[in-house]
Amino acid sequence: MEADHVLQYTASGATVDVIRPGAVERAAGRLQGEAKSQAEELLRREPWGHGDAPEVKQAAGGLRERLGVNAMGELTQSTHLYDDPSKAGLTALADIATRPVLGVPFPLVSTPSALAYAARVGVDLEAVVAADAAIPDETRWREGVIQRAGTDLLDVLYPSSPQDTLAMRDPAAARCTRLDRDRLRAEPVAVLGDRPEDFALAQLAALVHGPCMWLPWTRLDWMTISGRFPRWSGAGPVRVTSASMTLEEVEARMRVMWEQRASIIIDGTEVDDEAYQCVPAVALRTSGQGLYVHDQAWDLPRSLPVTVQADGSLEAALGLPPEVPPGLDPDRDKWQVLLLASDHPLPPHRVLGGDTLYAAHSNARETFVRAANGGITYSSHRFDFVPRGASLAGTLAAPRLRWPSLPTLLTMTAAPHPVQPSAAGKRTAVTQRLLGSRTALEDLAAGPGWHLLKTFLPEQQHESQPEETWWALKTSVVMSFRALDAVPAEHEWDSQQRRTQVDEWTRQGVLRRGLALGCVDCPAFEFYPLDEVAQHYRCRRCGAVNELVQARWKRDTSEPEWYYELHPAVAELIDKNADVPLLATRYLRRQILGMAPLVGAEFEILRDGKPFVEIDFALATSDEIWLGEAKKSSALGNGHRDIKKELCKLLDGCRAVAAQRLILATAAPAWSTATVTVAARELHGLSMAHKYAPDIYLLTAVGTSGPGLELLTPAAS
Repeated sequence: MEADHVLQYTASGATVDVIRPGAVERAAGRLQGEAKSQAEELLRREPWGHGDAPEVKQAAGGLRERLGVNAMGELTQSTHLYDDPSKAGLTALADIATRPVLGVPFPLVSTPSALAYAARVGVDLEAVVAADAAIPDETRWREGVIQRAGTDLLDVLYPSSPQDTLAMRDPAAARCTRLDRDRLRAEPVAVLGDRPEDFALAQLAALVHGPCMWLPWTRLDWMTISGRFPRWSGAGPVRVTSASMTLEEVEARMRVMWEQRASIIIDGTEVDDEAYQCVPAVALRTSGQGLYVHDQAWDLPRSLPVTVQADGSLEAALGLPPEVPPGLDPDRDKWQVLLLASDHPLPPHRVLGGDTLYAAHSNARETFVRAANGGITYSSHRFDFVPRGASLAGTLAAPRLRWPSLPTLLTMTAAPHPVQPSAAGKRTAVTQRLLGSRTALEDLAAGPGWHLLKTFLPEQQHESQPEETWWALKTSVVMSFRALDAVPAEHEWDSQQRRTQVDEWTRQGVLRRGLALGCVDCPAFEFYPLDEVAQHYRCRRCGAVNELVQARWKRDTSEPEWYYELHPAVAELIDKNADVPLLATRYLRRQILGMAPLVGAEFEILRDGKPFVEIDFALATSDEIWLGEAKKSSALGNGHRDIKKELCKLLDGCRAVAAQRLILATAAPAWSTATVTVAARELHGLSMAHKYAPDIYLLTAVGTSGPGLELLTPAAS
């Protein structure tokens, strides 16, 4: 699941004493009188000081590693979540709620059914249940879980409550609203099992995936799920999972439920397709990301002076104006500030903590900084020294922050393994520099210009080009404009458009204009760029000094004709079929909603000083890191052994940088059956072993009018 921050929950002594009556008294020991009262009061107020169980620490560490989120570092300033808002540095719900809020009285949370309902609406630790109160039975609790919205059961528990009462866990109670960022459709989740780990999984899934319900009952009815997630709502199949049950047990329980369901008739036809999908908990994925924001939050566009570093990273100093969201107390309440740099998203990766997001010579303990929601978020108030009586502007944090470039981010994520551009990556970087951007290079690969420039490669000349208009010299092929104008275009591209484009390429340095000249002492003809042509020039082969006279022309004409030579880096790029990864990233960036992704060229990850994997392209979105492999053919290798070897290297590279997706792109209409089979089985094996595995997407028919992108489903051997 794509959480961007994992916190450890620590209960206060008061909460522990409610769950285990007498715990505080026993912890106070043999103290008597006033000393005992003070000790018990301190224990109730402070976080419960018990040692963490080793298995809890191990599970939390594994979750951080698998999700690729915040690690436990020296500069992690918030690593626990307390139930006491004052200890957590949060604002209590009661202090900002404008409408009355209610939850299930704690004494009533005595069965899994009651807990399942209380998990939806919240628990009131201070509520007192009247002796004559109507206590809901198991059926009533279950009905409350199934209900899509409303507080009907709370109305039974609190019959005299005002009409505008909200459930404690309703985002509106905290004056918040949920935003779905880049989510294309709802993806509901149902969690089976009555164990504590099932309850915890349901709570996490509700935050990460959106609509979720916990079903702790052994006997299920399909209406239990369909009543909460109706088919006609436009949602996809309900994903069913469990933390305590095996996938086979989940499938068996759901199969019995499905076979016992009532028939569904639509347009006179019985619907028999299963509207659910059983998945292991480790395989839950959601496209997009949910975000809760204050209902009085506002966007504040600001033009800030930004310094672009040599590696492409951005640095900017930010000072908040002395403004506070309406309804909050500027002297007490804290809020989060989210900074989004235009077209420079940051995925919520574990390496992007305070020390990596602060600019050089900044105070890394001024405030808590981390990457989230595509940008950098930090706490509004300063954590370091604040003088007494300081103004509001003096208490607000004003960090100097850094948005790492994609190469820098990959270097940080792969550490301690070095990352370096591959030979193809260096050629791509040179061409990007000439054209001005990666986007311009992708557009070149997608347009008729790529086909035209390809004729500069040896033995790639077209039969329609007159022989006297191009020459294959020892070092390169040079062409006149007449030769370029004679190449058949894949698209409508008239002579004037070609003339304009050739002039633009010449200005950029993609093409070099010059003359093909000979030597008086040796028979070699060479290309001499315009910048090097003078009345006297030195032969590149023998060093003889030559006069710029008619005898040196390549053709016996009164005046020489201009020739054009393709930049060597661009020529190698075209010769190595670099258009496939370029067209793949061009397609992918257009599928991503919201902020434009960062796109990187080919790079290598080293191990023991030697490259162990080469990645064809990388993308960083506001949610994830994607790595990709691009092929002109339909297979990763020759035979099962080669395919598996290549795939394992790619998966190893994804593991090194904690990438969430691996894109396999091909110019062929489809990937070979062998490649798909090997990839599906490898994913299944990693899932069964509970090892890290990215989602694998198959991108086919790259460069055509109808490319396809499909998520690969793991398959058993």
